[in-house]
Amino acid sequence: ASFIVLLIVFLCLSVSFTIVVPPDPVVSHVGSTVILPCWLSPPENAEALEIRWYRHDQFSNPVLLYNHGKIQDVQEESYRNRSSLTLRSDQSGGLKDGDVSLRLEKLTIQDEDSFRCYVSGEHSYSSEEVDLKITALGSAPVLFPKPLDDGRVNISCRTSGWYPEPNITWTSDEGRALGPGGTSHSRGADEMFSVHSWTAVSLSDAQLVSCSVSLRTGEFKEGRLNIQGLITVAHVFFLTVEITIDREHLHKDLKVSKDCKILRDSKDYHHTGEEFPFQLCAFGAQSFSSGRHYWEVELVRSPNPPKKFWIIGVVKDRNFTTRDGSALTPSRGFWFLCSDGPRGFYTNTDPSIRFSLTPRPERLGVLLDYDDGQLSFYNVTERKHLLTISSRFSGSVVPLFNPGAGDPCPLKILDCPKPEESAESSDNLKPVESAESSQPLLSNNSSDI
Repeated sequence: ASFIVLLIVFLCLSVSFTIVVPPDPVVSHVGSTVILPCWLSPPENAEALEIRWYRHDQFSNPVLLYNHGKIQDVQEESYRNRSSLTLRSDQSGGLKDGDVSLRLEKLTIQDEDSFRCYVSGEHSYSSEEVDLKITALGSAPVLFPKPLDDGRVNISCRTSGWYPEPNITWTSDEGRALGPGGTSHSRGADEMFSVHSWTAVSLSDAQLVSCSVSLRTGEFKEGRLNIQGLITVAHVFFLTVEITIDREHLHKDLKVSKDCKILRDSKDYHHTGEEFPFQLCAFGAQSFSSGRHYWEVELVRSPNPPKKFWIIGVVKDRNFTTRDGSALTPSRGFWFLCSDGPRGFYTNTDPSIRFSLTPRPERLGVLLDYDDGQLSFYNVTERKHLLTISSRFSGSVVPLFNPGAGDPCPLKILDCPKPEESAESSDNLKPVESAESSQPLLSNNSSDI
């Protein structure tokens, strides 16, 4: 009988407090700081107790150990300088109030686990587990369009840096669901997921196509593409930007229309000499320091034949002083294609590349790929890639225009169909493939400025 009484007394002492933790998992992002709540009930001063946080069966190799009134040095190495005791809320009284919550910093995917909160005193102990779930919100989806032989457009969606494995949802106008043609997931050494999904749509059935990538937490990122706003040149899709002429830096012998789209030399300007009038330069009002940007220039006005004299390209922003042709080099921030009448076509690369074009372009497409260091030119009417200048850009660049002198046709920047902005940035949208070039790829890699 005495033994039974002692046992009952011991059991009563052993359950003098219990551990309380949240019933649901705690969810936090990679790289963030999280609090795993744990407290004593009823509240009791925990300063004299042993507080041990550990994973699995790692009792002897804890995430954090508090004993004898201080944090002990015994610790799982991956949590050194990343773990501490903290308050579960602003209203908490801390250890004196029985709050033994754990703070973890600089979370990684490897931190996803069950953490046991163990508290013991001289005559009692209790423990409970807190589940920690880690998430990583990946990059904004990038949509790539590619024409199919049957008239449809295959659109692929790529994104990376997700955890856990995300879901992909395709929709078109007004939220109408699209079935994916396929989806593949890959997992890198950092445990993050990359996703590639694709679907095929008809240009007559949809205008806006959306690729949404989501986690089970409800967090998501969405990429959108207005396929009616796509321009196709030489079987390559581009997204366009609107370009206008900068009036503030217009040469005094140039005239520009009210909408800043049409440019020509002044009737009062009389060009002397046979050299191209390089000084008659105008500049785009839009500047670019990243991404891919496409615009078109019309070089013909009926009944006149195509323009014979023009310069089209890009120039380093604020580099608005032009003199003779020898000064307009890539090392000084100029990249362009020149049509110099009977002297043919040439680039301002070093060395310059001279060639002939038949027929003479009536509409010129310009694709600036800032990040990859490429400036490409297209004969839009003939659906033909003319050439690509390869260089290295730094700082901001702006479009460059020169209408020449004495030419009956003006130079006109066209209003290309403008696509709807993506949920992130339309600069992320890229052309799908490179058309075969009728001219060699030009390289000027020494022109890093």
